[in-house]
Amino acid sequence: MNIIIENCNIKPTLSAIAAFIVITLIYSTYEAESDGFTSIGFPLTFNKYTYGKIDPADIGLAHIGFNTGNFLLDMLVLVVFIWGFNFIWIKYLKKQ
Repeated sequence: MNIIIENCNIKPTLSAIAAFIVITLIYSTYEAESDGFTSIGFPLTFNKYTYGKIDPADIGLAHIGFNTGNFLLDMLVLVVFIWGFNFIWIKYLKKQ
């Protein structure tokens, strides 16, 4: 167990998670209150909703709700972010 913890760099991992959250918040749209759509997710939108009126026949076209597939793909992108931050940390920053 200690071997896994020693090989895991907490600082770059937390930095990658924080950067991913900030990027997700920046690229999300928050327009649900003004008859628009609120879309959350980076790079894929995994949650979309509205408070405005919408024809029930168009709900399927609007892709409203939580999308599990896009969420899992976003988590895969987060894993790549974490791997990239750890790679940069080990390769370039840890030597200093």
